[in-house]
Amino acid sequence: MLLGLRISNVAVIEEVEVAFGAGLTVLTGETGAGKSILVDALGLLLGSRADADVIRAGCDEAAVEGVFACSPALAARLEELGLPALGEEVLVRRVLGRNGRGKAYVNGSLVTVGVLSRLTRGLVDIAGQHEHVSLFDSSLHRTLLDRYGELGEALATYGQHYARVREVEERMESLGGDEARVRERAEFLRFQLEEINRLAPEPGEDVKLDVERRRLGSAEKLKRQASEAELLIAGDESSVLETVGRALGLLNDAARCDATLAPIVQSLGSAVAEIEESQRRLNRYTEGLESDPSRLAEVEERLDAIKRLCRKHGTALDGVLKKRGELEVELSTLENRKEILEGLAKERQVAQARARESATGLSRARAACAGEFSLQVREGLAGLALGKAAFEVRVTPGETLRPEGIDEVEFFFSANPGEPPRPLAKVASGGEASRLLLALKRALADSDGCGCYVLDEADSGVSGAIADVVGRMIKEVSGHRQVLCITHLPQVAAYADAHLLIRKGLKGERTVSEVVPLAAGAERTQELARMLSGVEVTREALGAAEALVRSANRALGSTPRPRRVSTPGGGARGRLRRSA
Repeated sequence: MLLGLRISNVAVIEEVEVAFGAGLTVLTGETGAGKSILVDALGLLLGSRADADVIRAGCDEAAVEGVFACSPALAARLEELGLPALGEEVLVRRVLGRNGRGKAYVNGSLVTVGVLSRLTRGLVDIAGQHEHVSLFDSSLHRTLLDRYGELGEALATYGQHYARVREVEERMESLGGDEARVRERAEFLRFQLEEINRLAPEPGEDVKLDVERRRLGSAEKLKRQASEAELLIAGDESSVLETVGRALGLLNDAARCDATLAPIVQSLGSAVAEIEESQRRLNRYTEGLESDPSRLAEVEERLDAIKRLCRKHGTALDGVLKKRGELEVELSTLENRKEILEGLAKERQVAQARARESATGLSRARAACAGEFSLQVREGLAGLALGKAAFEVRVTPGETLRPEGIDEVEFFFSANPGEPPRPLAKVASGGEASRLLLALKRALADSDGCGCYVLDEADSGVSGAIADVVGRMIKEVSGHRQVLCITHLPQVAAYADAHLLIRKGLKGERTVSEVVPLAAGAERTQELARMLSGVEVTREALGAAEALVRSANRALGSTPRPRRVSTPGGGARGRLRRSA
């Protein structure tokens, strides 16, 4: 549920902050006052595309913030995305920059718009005044039916079986092509393998050869330097070994008079032993170091061959060795292509049988819930003065396995008695489609995990007595979900639990929009009267507005709900202010 919204510097809105509660909240105002700007701003919090043109003229950036109640599903999604949880509320903030750069935050943590979209997916369902157009797209009808029937588990099971079928088919396709192309590919693989096997490189061989090449190439220099070093260590009376040895003799004699010198004597003794060992190893190194031009040429030739092979395959030696294994596997597969294809054909047959079995079960489940769904939609249409309209969901099983199953699902509708139902796009007018959209929302209310519906003039195209039944249905839907409804119909606004007026005015020389909560009673009646009569609110319009409210209360059989629910930590308004 949406608890609060704050908008700064968006279009004609300079600064607006509003809290929302459960039930039905209506937003009214003159055309162009900025009602739809609130919906667009909410869309930004849900990860919709941002356009720098929405930033208020003269401002460098715009910001939208929203507070949502933290449901268990939302808390799990926060954990999944590695975002902080701050208790019973989730604060989302989106900032747009004039330079086209923007930022998004969740509970104070910087996130990408993609992460924001994943987090808020399904939190709010926004139905615009032209959304009934999407009802004409038959590709969406299957999704709506599956959502109504809560067929997600059956669909996931089928999806696993279908994925297995596609996996086997892709493996078969990788072995496809005519025999000539397969033979050509096999010959190419043999050539590459023979080239690698002829050289037969060992893991790390290039590194070892490079070390040996550098040693052989510098043999004379290394021998000269090693010999000179050996002379400095133990060559004459001024050598290191001789000098340290004399120092050790002096301290050894002194230690007989002062025992505190014993550790130093011991250290020097160890040093002498290490120096003597180093001198012996250096001597052996010098004696074993010989120049070998033939071995050097052999090493350089081998190293060059390995480097050419690596360049040809575009990788280091480890990559060449790995590719050798891959070439062997692919060649073996091609050489045994016929037997492998026969085995895969059997696997595909088994996988297809399992997928078809689960697809048939899914199709039966769709057919079973299609009738119930059609009945509920017809009941909703009857409540919207389309009692004689025909609506049915047709589930047509096919033979081809597809990602969503084997069924074609399409809605059929007829508003006029005696006329056979036809595909929805061919028969529904704007007003009929708007009422059908509301009937679908009503039917989906119990199965929809969305906590908030936003109806942006989704009741357009209806008027008169129909407007009252539209208001009743929207009110009924709000018993299951929080509903924010932008409307021009006073008959709908009369059913509201909370009423917000959006109006434009002048601040200095600039036009600004503001949101004014209307208290039950005179304020709300005045706005309903304006909606009824226009600019001049007459006494008759006020009386009609009061009658609308009384009629709505009688129809509900209860008094209106409180405007908003209390929220912890100072409420949504307090959270929004603290985040500034």
